[in-house]
Amino acid sequence: MAKINPSNFWQYTLGIFLIIISIVALVAGWGISYVISNMPPEHTLTVSGEGKIFAKPDVAIVEMSVISQHKNVELAQSENDQKMQQVVNFLKESGIDEKDIKTTQYNLQPEYDYSWCRTTEYPVYCPPKLVDYMLTQSLQVKIRDLSRVGKIIGNLSEIGVNQISDISFVIDNDTEIKAAARQKAIAEAKQKAQEMANAANIELGKIIEINESVSGLTPQRIVYQKTIESADATAPIEIGTNEIVVSVSLIYEIK
Repeated sequence: MAKINPSNFWQYTLGIFLIIISIVALVAGWGISYVISNMPPEHTLTVSGEGKIFAKPDVAIVEMSVISQHKNVELAQSENDQKMQQVVNFLKESGIDEKDIKTTQYNLQPEYDYSWCRTTEYPVYCPPKLVDYMLTQSLQVKIRDLSRVGKIIGNLSEIGVNQISDISFVIDNDTEIKAAARQKAIAEAKQKAQEMANAANIELGKIIEINESVSGLTPQRIVYQKTIESADATAPIEIGTNEIVVSVSLIYEIK
């Protein structure tokens, strides 16, 4: 068997070791370079802008209820169902699409009298005494022809509706309006950033972060708290305008 020269062996081992060290250093160098290149810039400038758009609502959402009371639960149900069917028929005849009529509540509950046997001299426990049953059916209706809102609402009491709890006016498709408000907000933020950079004698780099918030989308509401006793054929309803507000913040890199 050939003998290995000790000096050659150590030279060979040292060469392999140096190659391994070079590879490790090269890989580590790549890793350090990647981390540094992805670190956020040390100096940044944050500015904000706001865009407001006023727009007319194009849909009215009406919350309405038919409430019936009767000592006999079956009579309360049949009476309420009959009135509600009349309401639905009226809405459809008024041009409301079936998909825009939605049942939101069906609540049947007993009404009790807890004081029927109380005396002023001695406190007496009174078992609850059933008075009658109250059935409440509620609808949410979208009226897309706003010129008919007043007339429809004004005739609801004649066909069985005895409570309107809420009327709200909304914008059915607000995508374009929000886009316009966003453009205004970004333009304002950019102008502010440039003015601040000029005043501070600094040079702006690229935008490295954008944040957005949208408000003002809550529909305008008209609330009716009391039960309808009577109403004119056309109710005076003011539609008004809705305000959409988009706020943005831009973070610039400072060169």
